[in-house]
Formats: sequence, structure tokens, C-alpha cells
Amino acid sequence: MSVFVSKALKIASRKNSRLILAVDLYAEHREHRFKIADKLEKLLSSVEEYVAGVKIGLPTILSLTPDAVKELITNKAWNCFFIADMKVADIGYVSSFLVKEAAFMGFNAIIAHAVIGYDAVKTIVDEAKRNGLGFLTVCAMTHKGADEAINKLFNENINTSLKAGVDGLILPATRPQLIKEARSLAKDKIIVSPGVGVQGAEPGAAVSAGADFEIIGRSIYLAKDPKKSAEFFAKKLRW
Repeated sequence: MSVFVSKALKIASRKNSRLILAVDLYAEHREHRFKIADKLEKLLSSVEEYVAGVKIGLPTILSLTPDAVKELITNKAWNCFFIADMKVADIGYVSSFLVKEAAFMGFNAIIAHAVIGYDAVKTIVDEAKRNGLGFLTVCAMTHKGADEAINKLFNENINTSLKAGVDGLILPATRPQLIKEARSLAKDKIIVSPGVGVQGAEPGAAVSAGADFEIIGRSIYLAKDPKKSAEFFAKKLRW
């Protein structure tokens, strides 16, 4: 079991929560970046007791800049793990640089797409290990168009990920059958599932199918009362 997986499971067990908050806040205008930093820090402070982890997306990273993200993550002893979702889907050489950037910012893990193939995925796995990061691969996606492309390669993506030695898999809560199939093949990997809330999956659906964590974003951070919303979902996602 990797350092990241061990940390993630310990935090989740201690907090009795399988909830990962996804954050894709962004600044419409560059001069408003400081407002995003303040808003995000307040958001995390308000929901911290209910979430096991936080997935920060590329829109937020670009809005804040890597230096500001590093300050946000490292200046406070947050009681949660952080995952970088930088939309990594490139050759190994480029992806390795993004892994180093994620490590610089203080993330505990990074996500990339399995569809880039074994060589590139293995390069990211090795770079992630050198930098002390966990690594999860997107093997299928939640949106309708995913069935036209990436989801057709589900089996290949799972095989690539397992062969390369990733720590976990990203699979859609909107397609629980894929989670069940992946769990039967990857008993020692964590499975993390987006698509709950705005995208239609009910809280708990992915966990019931075999996922370890569910990712929820807009239903929390765009809610009138994010803390109350996080509490609601956390109660549905007990460890």
C-alpha cells in the first residue's frame, strides 16, 4: 500500500467520511484572482470536518497560480488530503513536469488519463513515486460524450493502469456497472468516483458498487450553504 493510499484511508476512517470535495472555482477576470483564494480558503475551512479529501481542478490552479495554491495547501495543517486534477493527458516527458509541479504545490496525489497508454502512464507512475505522490488514472468518464470515445476503451484503460502500478482508478458514479467490473479486477486499488449531484448520480451509488470515495463538487461549493451541503453528503457517505 502506497503512502498516499494509506494516508487517504486513515483520514477517511478517522473522519468517518468517503467524501472528496471537487473544486473548480475560477476567476472570470485576472484581477479577481485574490477573491478566488479567499473564497477557497473560507470554503475549505467551513467543510473540512466533513471531507476526507479535496480535488483541485485546473481552472482553479490557473486562476490562483501554482505559488498561491502552494500557499493555500501548505500554510495550514489541513486535516484532509489533496489531489491535483491538472487534466494530464500527454506524453511522458510533458506529464513528468506536471507531476513535479503538483509536488511543488503540496498535493498528495495527481490524476492523469489512462488513455495515453502504458509507456506514458508508467512514466508518470515512476515520476510520482520519485516525488512522493500518489497517482490515479481516469479510466472512464461521466459525461454523455464519453461513451463515444474513452469509455469504449474501459478495459484497455484498466489493464494499462494495473500493469503500470497506479494507486487508484477514477470511474464514473453515473456508470456503477463499470465500477463493479473494475473492483473485481483491482481489489487492492482505491476507486474514486465523480458524477454525484449535478451530474445525476445519487450519493452512495458509487460506494455501493465498490468505490472507496465519491467526488462531489458543484452541489457543495455552489450551494447557498456549502457547510450544510457537505454535512448532508458526508452523512450519506460514512466510512
